[in-house]
This record gives sequence, structure tokens and C-alpha cells, in this order.
Amino acid sequence: LPLVTDLATDADVTGKIFSMIAPMLVLMFLFTGCMSVAPESIAGEKERGTFATMLVTPVKRSHIAVGKIISLSCISLLSGVSSFLGLILSLPNLMNGVFDGMDLSMFGFGHYAALLGVMLTTVLLLVAAISCVSALAKSGNEANSYVGPMNIIVLVVGLLSSFGGGGSPFLYLIPVYNSAMMITDVMSLAVSPLALVFTLLSNIAFACGLVFLLTRMFKSERIMFNK
Repeated sequence: LPLVTDLATDADVTGKIFSMIAPMLVLMFLFTGCMSVAPESIAGEKERGTFATMLVTPVKRSHIAVGKIISLSCISLLSGVSSFLGLILSLPNLMNGVFDGMDLSMFGFGHYAALLGVMLTTVLLLVAAISCVSALAKSGNEANSYVGPMNIIVLVVGLLSSFGGGGSPFLYLIPVYNSAMMITDVMSLAVSPLALVFTLLSNIAFACGLVFLLTRMFKSERIMFNK
């Protein structure tokens, strides 16, 4: 029989495991955090009538939209990061007996910085998208019913990206999918600077576009007051 030699190092195996599970989990945690606060902050306030009071104050509606996005993003990011860190830090203990060589020291400061940047811009994008959908709803329950199918799409994208990292740089311009692929690259220790730049700029650009759309929706009496 031919001699079979395993040349994979512990870092290679660790990176492979993380690259397969991290994209879907990160997107799930981030989306769950966004979904838990964004619909209630916009559609919920519309339902209670407090949003109408806010809109008649001498504050530009664009400022209200930006303020909503920033505040909701901070809360959602903290929720997603705390959940992700809890899972990643406990994963080596959970893998005891299956793979004992798992070690997080393979990831350097640059990898954590890239991951944080991707998570931050992704949260901005998700919050802006969910806020736009919530602005169309008349109540918090209706907003949640609109946002629910988006959760399935995000999970599917996260799952597919686990098998498609490291492709054309232009794929990193596709919102959400680019974040999932970049997370795969970070966990695989195969980050391309150009792909990272494309991912961050694309997420920011799409988020800004959605914030502009949200501002226009805030200025619409028909949408905001359900006329």
C-alpha cells in the first residue's frame, strides 16, 4: 500500500474549520442583532405614534435617518461581536477530542482588524436595508414579517461563500456575499488587500445609498403616516 502522509499543519486545519463555519455564523449573528432592534425602532415607533412627533421637530429628516442608522448599528454590532467572540473563544474547548491542535494564535492583528472592518460595514448595510423595509410597514409585527425572508437569504449566502472564497476581485463588490467571502478569506489566512478594499468600499457605498433612500422615505408623508 502507498504511504499516505498528512502535510496539513494545525494552522491549516484550524483555518479550514473556521472558514467553513464562520461566514454563516457571523452573518447570522449580525443579522439577528440588526433584526432585533431596527424594526422596533422605526415601524414600532410608527405604530405607537412617537415617530410622527419626531418628524415634526425642527430637525432635518436626513439627520434623523443618519442618527437612526448609527445608533442601531452600534447596538447591532455589539450584539453580533459578543455572540461571535463567545463562540470562537469556546470553540477550541468544544473541539477537544475531535481536533486537539486548534489554536487562535495563528490569527494576527491584521486579521482581526480586517474582520472587524468587514463586520462593521456589513452591519451598516444590514441596518440600512432593514430600516428601509421597516419604514414601509405599519407595525412592528408587519416589519418582522417583511424582514424574515431576508434572514434566509443571508444564511444561504453565508453557506455558499464557504465554498467560493478567493474568486474574482469584482465578486467582492456584491453586497453581503462579499462580506461572507472576505470572512472566509480571513479565516483561511488568504486575505487579498484589493478584495478587502473592494468589500469595505462596496458595503459603505450600498449603505450610503440605502441611507439616502431612507431619507427620501422619511420625507414621504404617504409612507411615514400611512396615507
